[in-house]
Amino acid sequence: MDTECVLSIQGMTKRLESGGSQFILEIPELNLRRGRFYGLVGRSGSGKSTLLDLLAMVARPSEVNRYELRVGEKTIDLSRMLLNGEDREISAVRLAHFGYILQSGGLFSFLTVRENLQLPFMLDNRPADQAFIERLVELYDMKGQLDKKPSSLSGGQRQRVSILRSLCLSPDIILADEPTASVDENLADKIIGEMKRLAASTKATVIMVSHDLDLVKAFAHEVITLKPRYESAQVTRTVISAGDPS
Repeated sequence: MDTECVLSIQGMTKRLESGGSQFILEIPELNLRRGRFYGLVGRSGSGKSTLLDLLAMVARPSEVNRYELRVGEKTIDLSRMLLNGEDREISAVRLAHFGYILQSGGLFSFLTVRENLQLPFMLDNRPADQAFIERLVELYDMKGQLDKKPSSLSGGQRQRVSILRSLCLSPDIILADEPTASVDENLADKIIGEMKRLAASTKATVIMVSHDLDLVKAFAHEVITLKPRYESAQVTRTVISAGDPS
């Protein structure tokens, strides 16, 4: 495995069936490098969110030959964990190495912004890094919102808190599903720009889904486009062919 490669996949397939129809997502090979910003685009139903769920191990593949995470000098065999159903180990790896920004925000409504940001530290059994939290909220102009609950925030503010929470443990991989869908164009540019700079400072890898190709092109080192192929009235297949970035 290339020392600059943080995630390596070979021979991964996910099959989804609903109402007699089948969707197949195939990843013959995908190598994502440390510190790179990847844009993921494709029309509705092409498998963008499914791919993020597979990368985050929220969804399990139907088949997989290799799925490896490289952290420092250590290589973690994620495919073994997935195939053996090692849920505790999967959760620990996800918490320590992945940040997942959901399109819905995924915040806990009964917690304040401050408490939502402290939660990852609590789950990792370590004290919250208050100085780091303060720096993050200043970068995203959220300092005055720390003691509010999500219901008191705008949609854009809730999404920014979701992004901040994903960055709290300085993950190796940041997965973002349409993180700017609920904000205006100027704020979207700022949010993605800061996320890219923060990720670059820690050599994190970002994989971001967006419907806005122009926004993705402005920030991404590489754009991965998902193009579904309709094999029949019942079967849709998307094959991801991206390999190592240039």
